[in-house]
Amino acid sequence: MNRNQVFFAALLLSSSMSAQSLSSYSSKAHAIANHYQDSLKNLHKAVQDMVEHDSAFVYSPYMYRMTGTNMYYANAVRNAFSLDSEEDNAQQSLGMQYRNGLNNAIDQTLVRSYQENPGMFHYYDEQLKDETVEQTAAPVESKKEDLDEIVNNVQSIQDVSEVLDDVEFELEVKKPNFWKKSGKFTTQFTQSYFSENWYKGGSNNVTLLSTLLLEANYNDQKKVQWDNKLDLRLGFVSTPSDEFHKFMTNNDKIYLASKLGIKATKAWFYTVQADVNTQFLPGYRTNKNATFSKFLAPLDVFVSVGMDFKPTLKKGSFSAAILPLSYKMRYIGTDDDVNTIHNNYAMMKDGNPLTTKHDFGSKVELNAKFEIVKNLTWRSRAYYYTTYTYTEAEWENAFSFQFNKYLSTEVNALWRFDDNRAPSTKDSSLGYFQFKEYFTFGLAYNF
Repeated sequence: MNRNQVFFAALLLSSSMSAQSLSSYSSKAHAIANHYQDSLKNLHKAVQDMVEHDSAFVYSPYMYRMTGTNMYYANAVRNAFSLDSEEDNAQQSLGMQYRNGLNNAIDQTLVRSYQENPGMFHYYDEQLKDETVEQTAAPVESKKEDLDEIVNNVQSIQDVSEVLDDVEFELEVKKPNFWKKSGKFTTQFTQSYFSENWYKGGSNNVTLLSTLLLEANYNDQKKVQWDNKLDLRLGFVSTPSDEFHKFMTNNDKIYLASKLGIKATKAWFYTVQADVNTQFLPGYRTNKNATFSKFLAPLDVFVSVGMDFKPTLKKGSFSAAILPLSYKMRYIGTDDDVNTIHNNYAMMKDGNPLTTKHDFGSKVELNAKFEIVKNLTWRSRAYYYTTYTYTEAEWENAFSFQFNKYLSTEVNALWRFDDNRAPSTKDSSLGYFQFKEYFTFGLAYNF
């Protein structure tokens, strides 16, 4: 008999009856009976717990009636009301007395349950008389010594190839790539020819425009974002009516921008930004031989510090940089055209040209890119810079439509305001406002 049986029997017999007489209940026996009735509702779960901890408990020949189904045992009623003399009990051995006492306690507990709650018992023992008993094999217990022998004889594997010697495999661990790179190259060409006797007149011309946009953006998805952009544009137009030039540039730009942001909150970043802006070739005006700009003349460099608002968008991107501390340096080298370039950009002081000019002010810059519909993209860039003595601002919008992998069209419009110019450059109708627009169609390649 295991410890569970002894414990359960002790609960039934303790202070409820003596070994010589179990015909009446004490208060503790009555409590045991009530407790048994309540426990019948959760009997299934209790039996599972018993089996899990000690599977031998449910096979006990003494306790099976307490752990089985809700069954009415006729023999329990007969035994509970039987009249056994104390002398017969006294002649029995101690083991028989213990067995009979335990069985009597179980019988009377069952009878008490039958009387107080008969509706809980749905079966009776007569239903089992024709059933055969299936012998259940006792669980096989492994000796600890046998297990130790098996564990100690297992050979440790130092190299997987010892087991998979006929299998070739490679394990490659890749670090996450936080860089997102993109590029776009376009080239457009148009040509017009008119005969000398064309009835409406006209001027022969050829235009060519090539652009290259490269972007490399770093985002570690936690704290750091670093955006880099290189925008190159170069376009020519033939000018047969110009007595000084056969070709002139109609689009000339070198723009390099780099912006480093450290996340402050969900969409705000502490930002340091640098911009460089210049052109490739000398710039002229119709029927004038003077040079109004050239490579690195002027060269504008901005370095700004502030905050950048960059919300996360599903389709597109948006950035609004507020840069209260902004430094601007303008450089113009040697002017070979009697200071024409210096005069054009107000880089004169006391009649002498200035090589560099340093200004401090504030700057606001907006950048946006959205896909309006499939293959139609809108890009916009605007900035406003002021030293509180003069203002420089630009707003550029570009709408591009990609017909297929190699053909695209684009409409570009650029407004500019700059009152840091010589008074002679002020237009009679636009003032210091300037405007440029062009429409292109041609080859395009994204990579």
